[in-house]
Amino acid sequence: MGKLIGNTIKDLAALIQKREISPVELVDQTLERIEETEPSINAYITVLADEAKEEAKQAEKEIMDGNYRGVLHGIPYSAKDLYTTKGIVTTAGSKVLRDYIPDYDATAIERLRKAGAILVGKNNLHEFAYGGTNENEYFGPTGNPVNSDYIPGGSSGGSGASVGVSSSIFSLGTDTGGSIRMPAALCGVVGIKPTYGRVSRYGVLPLSSSLDHAGPLTKTTWDAAAVLSVIAGFDPHDPTSSKEEVPNYFEAFDEENLSLEGLTIGICEKYYFENLDPEVEKSVRDSIEVFKKMGANIVEIDIPSIVEATYYQMIITASEAYSYHADFLKEKYEDYGLNVRTRLEPGQFTPAWAYIQAQRLRETMRREWLEVYKTIDLLIAPTTAIPAFPINCKSINLGGKDVNPRDLGILSRTSPSNFNGFPSISVPCGVTAAGLPIGLQIQGRPFEEGLVFRAANAYEHSSMLVGTEENA
Repeated sequence: MGKLIGNTIKDLAALIQKREISPVELVDQTLERIEETEPSINAYITVLADEAKEEAKQAEKEIMDGNYRGVLHGIPYSAKDLYTTKGIVTTAGSKVLRDYIPDYDATAIERLRKAGAILVGKNNLHEFAYGGTNENEYFGPTGNPVNSDYIPGGSSGGSGASVGVSSSIFSLGTDTGGSIRMPAALCGVVGIKPTYGRVSRYGVLPLSSSLDHAGPLTKTTWDAAAVLSVIAGFDPHDPTSSKEEVPNYFEAFDEENLSLEGLTIGICEKYYFENLDPEVEKSVRDSIEVFKKMGANIVEIDIPSIVEATYYQMIITASEAYSYHADFLKEKYEDYGLNVRTRLEPGQFTPAWAYIQAQRLRETMRREWLEVYKTIDLLIAPTTAIPAFPINCKSINLGGKDVNPRDLGILSRTSPSNFNGFPSISVPCGVTAAGLPIGLQIQGRPFEEGLVFRAANAYEHSSMLVGTEENA
């Protein structure tokens, strides 16, 4: 069999199930791809070559014996180095935890192991997940798969880059303010932040516990549904995980669901469409036209408190992050990278009343979102306001002004979905003149990931048809 690692889970699973390819050769090719790309991409902190090869042999034997576990059996994947892995160093991208070896697996890792997926390595990230660029001061920055001199987005930048450059078939990331969807957008892959509580966070080192979400980055929407189907569901180890039933996400991919006739999709110009890079704006507005052609009713909506919410979200993140790091900062102050340390320290000065008020207002604003969703089925928006920019770039020109691109208010349009906890996916929707990817964000009601998948898949399918017509 020839080259395998550029394929999707869906394609590879079919070949594995029919025994036309072996997990052994798939893992071998993945490890070869890691060796080829790591000097420039730096997507991995730890590569588990020996362990992955042994697991591949075991998967091959099971499948040959007729014990096929499902679509992830024998599929190599990577995980952000925020997920605890038993007996394997888990650094959170920081010198602070460079020697931390957990004695347990995160629930998501455990569920993937039971499904037969094979962990090939732990991904680089923005230190302790507190940033959107993956400019890691200890392990080095991760490069974008299109141009390694550019950022991949963060904080799950190693995860996005590994999928984008095909050094993993899929990856696990985390998302507190956009950390799955931003790298998905900037690396040209798919990333879903499910509803808060849909996926257990047990064993995922926290940034901000009431805002943190866990989810996959993949090449396609179908692949994202395949991974989420395995890792979703209640976990008694995580009291914030939901007992809401996990539906059959694959129903979203039935052929009749390629039409979006009857769906109402909201567009919120305020916040989402302000101060956009012109190429990003054009790609997203072109995508809106695609949704219209698919039969969706596009309406303008207003979320009055959306800008105010970003302020309260920063209070919550700063407070919760500092509460986790307080002892580390006392004991290992110099081990933190400067950019993360200076973001953590102000959290100690947030008064308790401000944090409590922010959480109260958060619930009020969440109810406001639920009212809006009585009039729409989905919301679409840019995933990021700007495309990837060069590593260590100090400023960019946006709207005639020089701005710091690391300001998440400039980089991202993702944080409202963390504040309200609603499911949100990023799918590729174009590229800049320089070939840098652009992402489209689709948000849905709580626990309606199936509808989000349906719209994302229909868009993927329609976009492929448009591309085929243009190339004809």
